[in-house]
Amino acid sequence: MNSLPSSVEAYLTDAGFTGTEITVLKKLLEGDALTLRELASKTGKSTGVLDLGVKKLLSRSIIVRETVNDVPKLVLKSLEAILTWVKSDTEEKLRAMKSRAQDFETFIASLERENIRPEMEYFEGKDGTQKAYEKLLSLGVKEFLHYLPVTCKEEEDPLAAFYVQYFRERHKRKIFSRVLAPETSLGRRYQSRDAFEYRQTQLISESVFPITFEKVIANGTVACFNHAEERVCFLHFPELANGEREMFELLWRRAKEPVTQAQTVAVSLSMDPKPLVPLSTRSLSNLREFLLSRKSLALFGFCAMLAAGMTFGLWRHTYDLNLQRERERAMSIVATGAMQFNANDLDQLHTIDDIKRPEYAKVIKQLNEIRSKNERVAYAWIMRPIEGKSGYWEYVADADSLDPYAKIDANHDGVIDEKDELQYPGFPYEEFDSYFEEEMNGTFSTPDIHSDQYGTYFTTMAPIYGVSGNVVAAIGVDIMLNDVSLLTKKSSNYFPIFIGLFLLLVLIRLAAFNRSLFFELLKILNSKKVFIFLGVCTLLSLGITLGMYLYSYHLSLQRVREQVIAIASTAAPEFDTEDLDQLRTWRDAEKPVYKKVVAQLQNIRKRNSKVRYVYIMRATPDPYFYAFVADADSGDIRSWKDLNNDHLDNDQTAPGHLFFDPNADRSVLYMSFTAPIADSKPFTDEWGTWISGHAPIQDRQGDAKDIIGIDIDASEVASYSRQSFSPFLFFVTLLLLIILLRLVGLIRIRQHF
Repeated sequence: MNSLPSSVEAYLTDAGFTGTEITVLKKLLEGDALTLRELASKTGKSTGVLDLGVKKLLSRSIIVRETVNDVPKLVLKSLEAILTWVKSDTEEKLRAMKSRAQDFETFIASLERENIRPEMEYFEGKDGTQKAYEKLLSLGVKEFLHYLPVTCKEEEDPLAAFYVQYFRERHKRKIFSRVLAPETSLGRRYQSRDAFEYRQTQLISESVFPITFEKVIANGTVACFNHAEERVCFLHFPELANGEREMFELLWRRAKEPVTQAQTVAVSLSMDPKPLVPLSTRSLSNLREFLLSRKSLALFGFCAMLAAGMTFGLWRHTYDLNLQRERERAMSIVATGAMQFNANDLDQLHTIDDIKRPEYAKVIKQLNEIRSKNERVAYAWIMRPIEGKSGYWEYVADADSLDPYAKIDANHDGVIDEKDELQYPGFPYEEFDSYFEEEMNGTFSTPDIHSDQYGTYFTTMAPIYGVSGNVVAAIGVDIMLNDVSLLTKKSSNYFPIFIGLFLLLVLIRLAAFNRSLFFELLKILNSKKVFIFLGVCTLLSLGITLGMYLYSYHLSLQRVREQVIAIASTAAPEFDTEDLDQLRTWRDAEKPVYKKVVAQLQNIRKRNSKVRYVYIMRATPDPYFYAFVADADSGDIRSWKDLNNDHLDNDQTAPGHLFFDPNADRSVLYMSFTAPIADSKPFTDEWGTWISGHAPIQDRQGDAKDIIGIDIDASEVASYSRQSFSPFLFFVTLLLLIILLRLVGLIRIRQHF
């Protein structure tokens, strides 16, 4: 036999065999064992198309693979295999037809008995349709069996808003919905949203979809919805509902089976099936309900406010740190800059006529040098108290007032008016400020932030001493708060911090008050992939924490670098290069000018408590060596004092003492002859670990042959880092403690389930 009778071929076609499968059977009926490629050459079809047909025949056990000469080939198992399959398919169809006939007979018989006539309800219009859905919810069932011909997108449905409330109520009552829908693009789209809607949808071929209207089976009730005409009919008839349920289960099982076995597996029906709601459906539907409820919306608002408060707290802490950073820098500037001014020069400046004196131009130049060499200093000025008027002060000089009669926009408001009047010697400061009195007592002042016509800023002041050691005036600098805000903005991006805090607070709320949903989410997370993901997230969190600490360390390092640069650049103009030129060898340490320079260096250190070493160096012909000019600790070069506690007596650095720099023209020392600069990171030598800042000391022609160096202990960086990082560390520790306590509570609760 080498061909199939037309009647048999027609039956196989009706039974679901494709043309490719029938072609394969025909070729194998010829008796030869063939490979897939041989079949392709004999039939003229591609191996891909033939492979699908072969897999279906293999699954039905009609053909098998046998190895011939170490080559797997396809062989027709036996003619009885086709016969067995035909009998099984016929019996299944007969069983289904018999079941339908019995259902129909039962229905007809019930209609003939007047005393058991089924109860029917009708609803009309849009309001009636909504009442019909509400009626379904009141039937007290745990599952809906749903035929749904999807004809539009859910959001385009006229009842879309009602369906949202309907879902919430259905989910609240734990009524799961199983849906049969046609296999169309709309049907697939509808199925894709199952996990969020507390339902499960199976798609069946549009050609065999049984109805063209919506039908819901709920226990003994069959509800039919005609949305086009806005009519609904409820038929309370248990026998009919049972038959409909059996048919639904038959289609449901067929839809769930793989396509290759849809014709071969007998359907086992259950009269009272217990629906198995997928875990993802339960979890995501619960999550959707959690997110959309009014309580949750209120919770989100509360969490958002709490997260915003925490974020603001972190921002405020960073802002205060930056404000303190600027204040310390400003204090270093005024403390060092005050030493540049000669009390005799200031005593010559009392009235506006004194602006013609050379001392006035000299003082103004010194103030402008202080401002120009220190970034973010907006104003620099000198005041003194008015005799006989305690608490009231007058200007001696202002950096912007070389010509007090000039018309400039002093307050930078874009308008030149009477508010821009410049200050001259004797110009009264109109406000009473008691804290100015602190300057006269030899203390430094960092008052609160204040505002006036020039903007919002803080002022830092330091006393200027006379020859006899009395305070004759005070120098002050103003730093605008806008600069502090810009520093804070550069410090961190606070929007991701807010989002992270918000989500974390919501998660804690979820674990505390919605335990069932939390447990279901934990079940979803109970997989190897998820644990790997959580491990990666943990490592990422540790990396982020380390990154935040390193970033805090970097900010603190910048804070110290700015401070040493400010001190060095402000102190450099105080030294006379003619004095320094006289100090070349150790013998010059006996000269009075050496003691003068050392006293100036010691005064710089005295006025800046965090400075440990102050010294002056000059370059030598050899780029690897620099020579000391003076050092604050070497007033007496014959001293045997052990400064670095190494039990050696080599700590005095006399003029001409050489310092070896292995980096030569790539070093910080080399670059400091052109501009103020600080070490990019801490360095260690025999005296300890330091951050050093250097600035050029220029002569009258603007050339720099000497530099001043300032050393601050590098432990200041770590101290600032801990100060900056401690609130974040405290917050994380507290949060982890709360989560740990919550998890312990959840574990105890779960043990009771």
